[in-house]
Amino acid sequence: MLPLRIESQYFGSVQYIKQIASANCVVIDIHEPFKKMSYRNRTSIVSAQGPLLLTVPLQNGRDQKRPIHEVKISYTENWPSKHLKALSSCYKRSPFFEYYEDGLSQLLHKEYPYLLDLNMHTVEWLSKVLKTEFNISKTTEATSYLDPNFKDVRDTSNTSNQSQNIANQVYPQVFSDKIEFIPNASILDLLFCMGPSANIYLKDKHL
Repeated sequence: MLPLRIESQYFGSVQYIKQIASANCVVIDIHEPFKKMSYRNRTSIVSAQGPLLLTVPLQNGRDQKRPIHEVKISYTENWPSKHLKALSSCYKRSPFFEYYEDGLSQLLHKEYPYLLDLNMHTVEWLSKVLKTEFNISKTTEATSYLDPNFKDVRDTSNTSNQSQNIANQVYPQVFSDKIEFIPNASILDLLFCMGPSANIYLKDKHL
């Protein structure tokens, strides 16, 4: 079976982490050009008003063509505190937020020079709290767009067809009494709402 070639995401979507958790081997393409308006530097959480994007600001802005492993994070604004405040506001009522809050705060309050460093640490943290081993490596050099040595699934985890089987994907979200279920949100939504059971959800091939 070919290894999955996948992009680097900031607290990836449920389907993104599901792809990683269910694969025998995953290779994150760190040499691909940064792609703006993607989830490489943002994640979508669930607020009382619906989806809310949290974006990691970048040095030189989002309009850059350099490889993602060269993209630097901007700390001119205190975005980690803003992200943590938004997460607390949205999930303090969730059953499991308090169990992960301290670890998440430590993770985000550490300064990472590069976006890739931050994203890789989020995956490592998720692997630890989900108690699931991710078999992940990184590309060692730039590869062709259609490399036959990989199964390329980049940018497939956030497409609309990943949200079609909504009936089976439903779990109790914080604001389910106010808004309809929002599928394929950030993995943090599933984690805070389901806790240890999130691991079972990720490995269920029917979801």
